[in-house]
Amino acid sequence: MMVAAKVNQIIAAMTASCMSPQEIADKAGVSVNIVYRMRRGYLVKMDRFGKVCAVLGISPEDVIDYERLKGCEKK
Repeated sequence: MMVAAKVNQIIAAMTASCMSPQEIADKAGVSVNIVYRMRRGYLVKMDRFGKVCAVLGISPEDVIDYERLKGCEKK
C-alpha cells in the first residue's frame, strides 16, 4: 500500500531536523528520491514512509494525508 504525507508537516519536520534530504535518506536507509517524493506529497510505500518518519522523530499517524488517500481509492 502507498501513503502520502501532509506536505506542511513534513517540511516543518525536515526543517527542524537540520538535515539535508540526502542525510535524512542515508539515515533512513532509503533513496533520496523517497524524501523528495514525501516532501511533495506524492505516494510512497508505507515501509519507506515509516523509516523517514522515524528519522525525523515524527509519528506517521500525524503526517499521513488521509484525505488524499480517500481521493486515490475512488479512482
